[in-house]
Amino acid sequence: MNKRIKLIAVLLLLSFSFSCNKDDDSQPEPIAIEEPQPDPVDPVDPTPTPQTTDLYLVGYERDGDKPYAQLWKNGEQTALPNPSGTSLAYDVFVDGTDVYVAGQAETSYNDAAIVWKNGAGNNLTDGTKDAKANSVFVSEGDVYVVGYERSEVINRESHYIAKLWKNGVATPLTSGINDASASDVFVAGSDVYVVGEEYIAETFSFQMKVWKNGVDLNYTNSSKWNRPVSIFVDGTDVYVAGSRKNDGASIAVLWKNGIPTDLTNGETQGMAMDVFVDGSNIYVAGIKSDANDNQIAKIWKNGVATELNTNTSATASAVWVSGSDVYIGGNELNVAKYWKNGTPTSLTDGLNNASITSVFVATN
Repeated sequence: MNKRIKLIAVLLLLSFSFSCNKDDDSQPEPIAIEEPQPDPVDPVDPTPTPQTTDLYLVGYERDGDKPYAQLWKNGEQTALPNPSGTSLAYDVFVDGTDVYVAGQAETSYNDAAIVWKNGAGNNLTDGTKDAKANSVFVSEGDVYVVGYERSEVINRESHYIAKLWKNGVATPLTSGINDASASDVFVAGSDVYVVGEEYIAETFSFQMKVWKNGVDLNYTNSSKWNRPVSIFVDGTDVYVAGSRKNDGASIAVLWKNGIPTDLTNGETQGMAMDVFVDGSNIYVAGIKSDANDNQIAKIWKNGVATELNTNTSATASAVWVSGSDVYIGGNELNVAKYWKNGTPTSLTDGLNNASITSVFVATN
């Protein structure tokens, strides 16, 4: 292309450009550019609130030869009041902010069954007849307590009657023909399970009793001497811990739906005192004597025993499982003590005889 042609082409291009700008005064729309927006703020705090775990233990501490009921919360000891005299605490249950303790309180006549709620005592019996509250369980606002009360004297005879109190109203579980006692209560849904024993005078035997909603389940007794003390219900399975006798020796036993499994062999004395089921694991606390008649505190997990003693005499009376932690209450050389995953903690100084009878772990 020569220079003349180049010049004409440039002029035509400029003319076209000016023409377009003159005829169209509109300006191009600006292009919107989206700024990156932060993620919406979650109204729920993503930081989980830490759970608090409170450890409750009950039992007694003696002043000389007189026992007095005690409550420990996270190691802090509180005496449970009984203005009339001595007392014993056997079981603790925590429902929300309320702490219930079942036990026995001296009156001017006889011992009365008592429940302390947040430290205030409420006698279930009037003391005119000997009575005792062994266990307490709270469900849907209802307070269940079991134990015994002596009957009226008839034909110069009087017997202990196994009883269940619901919100303070008593229901007898036995007729009063034989001595009987209810030792533990467990509520599963709408069903109330109670375990106890009845002494049959004709055969000189203690027979295990398990009541469901007041009806005896009639578990077959494999021995003439069965003394259950603790019950735990898991689904359709009913677990009971206690002892039976064989040739004079006491054997620690775990019953599942009435079928016994011996935890000790009968060569020395043994007793199962509490049972707790956690998933597929079954924990039983109890005692066994050794060849030198020293009392050994034991915890059985699925039938395998672990000794807790560091000295020559100890008792494991109660067990509770919370998450991966196993708590056991009892005593060692007259010192109230608990073990957490096998590590002991003393609650008293040993100057007075003391012991733990029940454990409850509350997680909030």
